[in-house]
Amino acid sequence: MDCASRTSATAAPRSSNSCPGSAGLRRKRWSCESVTPSALAGSGPLTVTTTPSRTCTGRILPSYARLAGRHSYDGPVAAVETAPIPSDEALRLAAVERYEILDTPADGTFDRITALAARLFDVPIAIVSVVDHDRIWFKSHHGLAVDQIDREPGLCASAILHDGPWVINDAPRDPRALANPLVAGEFGLKFYAGVPLKTSEGHNLGTLCILDFQPRLLTPRETASLEDLAAMVMNELELRLASRRAAEVARERELLQDAFAGMLSHELRTPATTIYAATKILSRDPAVMGSARARDLLPDITGETERLLRLIEDLLVLTRVERGLLEPAQEPVLVQRVLPRLIEQEGRRWPDRTIRLDVAPGLPPIAGDQSYLEQVVTNLLSNGLKYSAPGTEVDVSAAQVEEEVEVRVRDRGIGLKADSQEAVFGLLFRTSEGSRHAGGAGIGLYVCRRLLEAMNGRIWAEAAPDKGTIFAFRLPLATD
Repeated sequence: MDCASRTSATAAPRSSNSCPGSAGLRRKRWSCESVTPSALAGSGPLTVTTTPSRTCTGRILPSYARLAGRHSYDGPVAAVETAPIPSDEALRLAAVERYEILDTPADGTFDRITALAARLFDVPIAIVSVVDHDRIWFKSHHGLAVDQIDREPGLCASAILHDGPWVINDAPRDPRALANPLVAGEFGLKFYAGVPLKTSEGHNLGTLCILDFQPRLLTPRETASLEDLAAMVMNELELRLASRRAAEVARERELLQDAFAGMLSHELRTPATTIYAATKILSRDPAVMGSARARDLLPDITGETERLLRLIEDLLVLTRVERGLLEPAQEPVLVQRVLPRLIEQEGRRWPDRTIRLDVAPGLPPIAGDQSYLEQVVTNLLSNGLKYSAPGTEVDVSAAQVEEEVEVRVRDRGIGLKADSQEAVFGLLFRTSEGSRHAGGAGIGLYVCRRLLEAMNGRIWAEAAPDKGTIFAFRLPLATD
């Protein structure tokens, strides 16, 4: 040949032909998969022969050289067709990025699958590959010491062009692979079978593939088993993607909850507190209370403002529950000091109902958070008074039961059916009878349960002996 003398790859300019007679030859970056059997020897520059009369220069990629046990070589090679680019390549590469698997550390889940594949099919090599835009990266590579190779013209790059298994039974005799360096070189690959890792949108990320140094055939049963293993790989990838998405949604939800809590605290609670304080001041002003209209309106304004403040406090508890931020203080609290004050407060809101209190003498303190206890008792009192008819009584009692203090609130309202006695503590739960008799958001009893559980207590509902409902809760005694 006119150009038989070899030219150094590093010296030859890529922008022009390297020898006479090669006019019109398109220069390209060659991968080691252009190597022929006589190549992998020596340590000098590589000459790539594209036709008997034309030469150009290039260099073997280090990853392929390691596969063959050499670092470089100098010898003739045969050109190989590169794998076509999939028609959905842009979307496929976007999916590769979305699954966030490239260049991640070794993973026992995928390593177990490739080890299982190697045992199941009695092959020395099994790989979970991901085909990137210019490389084939191995998430797991059982029996192989490298973690990536060049994409062009890789076998996995060809396998992802297919919907099902892509099998080369006898590579040296198969025109699709006979000039591949892993086949023609010292590596001596004889068998390849790969199943695409197909996403739920239909994009092939890479393959689960098995390799052997002996020709072989896959039975239909073996092919189905390889497809099942590939499905296991893809299922794991889908689960991890779903988990990351769920974490992102949770983070977004937490941000929204923070914003909601801030809105409740600053935009609602602050003005409601101001209105409530103003009504209290006005109610003590003789000039204001001298007006019959003011005497009629102020109690309603005060009562509704109190109700709004309780709703805001309940909603703030909900946001803390959702974020796992309920951290009550564990301090001694005397129930017998808390109950009378709350009963007096609620009694002013419901002057046409009577609240009776019965506290056992010498009641020991409970361990809990006083503000949370007050919120629970206020909700239960308000609930009992709301469903009791004018002129009726609501009974409140407190007594020690073993190592706990039990508080019971009994109303004489519409009652509660047995099948609702547990459900009534669910968020936004409302019975049909309750909805007809009184308003409400269905939040208060749910908040009571969550607050009591946070204080190591419990709450339940039961039917009263004659009419109405009993709500009872217990909290543990203080240990000190």
